[in-house]
Amino acid sequence: MPNELADSTSPYLRAHADNPVDWRMWTKDTLAEAARRDVPLLISIGYSTCHWCHVMAHESFEDEAVATLMNDRFVPVKIDREELPDIDAYYMNALQAMTGQGGWPMTIFATPAGSPFYAGTYFPPAPRGNLPAFTQVLSAVSATWTDRRDEVNQMTSRMDRGLAEMADAVTSALPAEATAESLTPDELDSAAAALLDSYDPAWGGFGGAPKFPPMMNVLQLLAAFVRLGGTASAGEGSGDGASGRPGTGGTASANEGGDGEHPMDRVRAEGRLGWLGADGHLTGELVLDCLIAVRSTLARIASGGMRDQVRGGIARYSVDRQWFVPHFEKMLYDNALYLRAVVAWAKVERALDPRSKWLALAEREIADTANFLISDLSTDDGFIAALDADSLNPAGVSEEGAAYVFTPEEFAEAGQAGLLGLVDSPAGGELSGQVVAAVRIIDWLGMEDVPFDAEHPAPWDIEATRRQREVLEQLRARRSQPARDEKIITEWNSLAVTALAEAALYSGAGAESDGGADSAVGADSAVGAITGNAGSADSARWAETAVRFWTAMDERIKRAGASAGSAEPAEPMEQTGSASFDVRRSFTGGVAGPGRGGLADWAQTITAGITVGQLSGGAALVKVGDLVDLAATMLDLFTAERGDGVLEAVDSLGDGIIDVKSADPVDNTVPSGRSAAAEAVLLLAELGVDAATSGGPESGATSSAAESSGEAAALDTGRLLEVRDRLLGVYRALAGQAPRGCGHALWQAERALSPVRVATGDEALRTIAARHPAVTLLTASTGVPGPDGREVDVPAGTAIVCRGTSCSLPVGTSAELVRLLDR
Repeated sequence: MPNELADSTSPYLRAHADNPVDWRMWTKDTLAEAARRDVPLLISIGYSTCHWCHVMAHESFEDEAVATLMNDRFVPVKIDREELPDIDAYYMNALQAMTGQGGWPMTIFATPAGSPFYAGTYFPPAPRGNLPAFTQVLSAVSATWTDRRDEVNQMTSRMDRGLAEMADAVTSALPAEATAESLTPDELDSAAAALLDSYDPAWGGFGGAPKFPPMMNVLQLLAAFVRLGGTASAGEGSGDGASGRPGTGGTASANEGGDGEHPMDRVRAEGRLGWLGADGHLTGELVLDCLIAVRSTLARIASGGMRDQVRGGIARYSVDRQWFVPHFEKMLYDNALYLRAVVAWAKVERALDPRSKWLALAEREIADTANFLISDLSTDDGFIAALDADSLNPAGVSEEGAAYVFTPEEFAEAGQAGLLGLVDSPAGGELSGQVVAAVRIIDWLGMEDVPFDAEHPAPWDIEATRRQREVLEQLRARRSQPARDEKIITEWNSLAVTALAEAALYSGAGAESDGGADSAVGADSAVGAITGNAGSADSARWAETAVRFWTAMDERIKRAGASAGSAEPAEPMEQTGSASFDVRRSFTGGVAGPGRGGLADWAQTITAGITVGQLSGGAALVKVGDLVDLAATMLDLFTAERGDGVLEAVDSLGDGIIDVKSADPVDNTVPSGRSAAAEAVLLLAELGVDAATSGGPESGATSSAAESSGEAAALDTGRLLEVRDRLLGVYRALAGQAPRGCGHALWQAERALSPVRVATGDEALRTIAARHPAVTLLTASTGVPGPDGREVDVPAGTAIVCRGTSCSLPVGTSAELVRLLDR
C-alpha cells in the first residue's frame, strides 16, 4: 500500500510512495507522532536528479528488512530539497558542522523537535571502505537514543545553539561601514582582477575539476568590459558609425595605455580582434582580459561535451577540466543562466563586429538553448525543474548518461564529415559509450585565414553537421529517456522566463524586418544562427512562450493568495485592491507545494515580470502596479534595518517548525536572495514607479497600486535606489576576497553604476536598443513627469535615452540612437 508520499506535490517524493518504508512528509503532525512514540526522526533529503539518491533508494529503501528497521525505530521523513530549500539549508549546516562535508542524499537523525544529533550522506547496504552499512548506522543511532539520552540532549542543545549562531553568522559579519553605497568602479576593477586570478587559460572557466558553468561571473566580466569602454572603442569597425567612448570611471591603467590609446583600439589596429581569446591567454590589461576570459570560457563550454551538441542545453557540471565529460543531469537554472549569459555575450560581440565568428557562435548558443528550454524543459504552463542524469540502458539497468553517449559503431551511422565527434577522455571511463563534442569550433575561431561569409558558413551550419545531429537525435529518440521532474519552482521558472524574454528581445521578436530606423534591423546580421529575420518562427515562439508562462505564473500566485490548492496555505500577502498575492516556492500540476516562497522566489518573479513587460506582447499583460506591490511586500517581509545601519535580508520566512532563517548573500548555483532582490529593485527603479503608480495612461499600471496607501505607495524611485545600493554595499567584503561567490551581485553593481533606459514605441529602434550592451531597460514610456504631472510622451518614430534623471532629446535614426548609447 502506498505511503503518505503518494499525495505529495514532489515527483521525487512520489517516486518513494511504494517503498516499504513508511515515509512521512515534513509536517507538525509528523513531529508530533515522533514525540508520541518517543523515537527519533530519520530525515532523508534529496532531489529527483540526484544520482546517489537513486542508488541509496534502490539499495536500502526498497529493501523490506531495512524498511522494517526504519519503521520500528524511527519516524522516517522524506524531503525534496527543491521544495523546502530552507529546511535543506538548515540540515546541511548541521551535516557540515558534524562531518566537515556535505552532499545528497542527506541523512539526518533528529529529536522529535527536529534538533539534529547525527548526520551523514549516502550509506551503503554493506560496509564499504570507511563507510558503515546503513543498517549498522540505524542500530547504533537507535541504541544511542535509548541508552544515552542525556548525551543526545546535550549534543542537540549545543547543536541548536550552534545552528542558530551559524544562521546569523553571515549577516552579523556584514560590515557596517560603507554599506549604504554600492561598489565603486575601482572596487569592481579589483573584483574582476581577483576573479581573473583563478581563470584557467588553457580551458576557460575558473579553478580546476570538477567545473561548474560560471555564468554569473561571465555576466560580471561582460559588464565590466562594457564599462571599461570595450565596445564603444569599436569606432569605424562597428558598422554603425559610432566613435564615442563612455566615461569609464575606472582606473586609467585598466583601460588605456600610457599614450592614452584604448587597448581595444590597438587590438583593432593590429588586426587581432577576430582571434583575441582563441588561445585563452590573458594579456595583463583588464579590459582585454575580461573579453578573453568570456570568449574562451563560453567557446570551450559551447564546443565541449557538457553542452548537448544534439539537442542543445548544458548539463549540471563537467567532471573534467576540459568541459568534455558531464554529470548528465540538466537543471533549469543552469540553462536559464547560460541563456542570459550568451545573450549578453552576443550583444557585446555584435557591438564589436556584427559579422564575426564569435557572434555567430553566441547566436547559435542563444537559439539552441532557447529552443531546448521549450522542447525539453517545459510543460503547458511553465518550465520544469530538471532532467535526470540516469536512464535505462539496453539491458534495462539504470545508468548515468545512457541516453546521451554513443559507441564508435553507433556514431559511425552519423558520419565523420561534420563538426561533431566523440571525446575520448579518462573522465568518461565508466560510461557505456563516449560523449559527443564539437571541439573543432575552437580551431575554427582561431583561424583568421578561414573565411566566414554566406559562401563559407559556420561548421555547425554545413549539411554534414546537420545530418549528424539528425541521425544522432533519431538514435537517442529510440532509447529510454531520462525522467523529468515536473515541479515548477517559482524561482527557477522565473529565471528561465527572464532568459527567454531576453533572447526574444535580442532576436527582434515583434519588430519589423523590412524597414524603419534606416532599415537597420537585420542589416548587420548576414551570418550567424539568428539571421536578423525579426519575424522568425523561433524568436516569435520565444516571446510567446515567455508571455504565456509569465501569465500562468502570475495566475498561480494570485490563486495561492486566495489559498487555493494548498493543504497548509501560507499566510497570504495583504489585500491590495482587487488582487491578493502569495508567492509559493513550487507548484505541481497547478497545486502549490508545501513551501512558502523565499526572497529569491519573490525577487525573480518581479524581474521576470519586468523583462516580459518589455516584449511587444507582454506590455499589456504585465501590471506594473502589481510588481510594485510585490516589491513593497517583499522588502517588508524579508528585509530589516540593523542597528548599525546594515540592511539585513533573510532568505526565507520559516515554516513554523524550525524557525531559523538563513541570510546567506553568496551566489552559488543560483543568485542569492539578496543579489536577486538587488536586480529586481534596480529594474523597478528604472521603470519609474513614481509615474507607474500615478495612474498615467501610458504607465502600464493597471492594478490598484495607485489606490494603495501602505508600503507600495511609499516605494518610490528614490527608495528603490537606496535599497538597491544598500543590498549591494555589503558585497564590499566579498568582492575582492571571493569574487567567484558573488558574480550576480557584482553584475548588478556594474549595472547600478550607469543604468541606461531607452523609451520608444518604434519596433526597429527597440530592436537596436535591445541588442546594445549598455541598455538596462526598454520601455514604451519615459517615466518622467511633465509640468502637468503626467508622463512626458515619446514622439512616434523616435527614441529617448535616459541615464538616471537625465534624458536625451528624441532621436529618430539608428545612427543617432547608437551614438547616444555609446556615450
